[in-house]
Amino acid sequence: MLTIHRVREVRLAEGAEPGAEAADAVLVAGDRVAAIGPYERLRAEHGEGARVREWDGVLAPGRYEPDAAAFLEAAYHPDPREADELGTEPVTGDALAALAMTDVRWGGSARR
Repeated sequence: MLTIHRVREVRLAEGAEPGAEAADAVLVAGDRVAAIGPYERLRAEHGEGARVREWDGVLAPGRYEPDAAAFLEAAYHPDPREADELGTEPVTGDALAALAMTDVRWGGSARR
């Protein structure tokens, strides 16, 4: 499936040659980046079969972080709906150990 991700800006990897046009969209085919460029051009060339996702943000190259899982599991970032009970700061140490953590809770924490 083709997906066009439209954003405010696409940042290229350091040392990459920028195209002639400012990029504000990325075309993804399955699990691969197929094209980067202006949204209007990508939509015209691939729009018939592509879904469109619009994000208010900037897309940048991914980074490899070998300790990411340990980093993400060292603290729980409460959902705003939990602020009355847990506050708004990350929960760590004994307080984290006392929480009933589920995969859903960990996933929400990682996204926040």
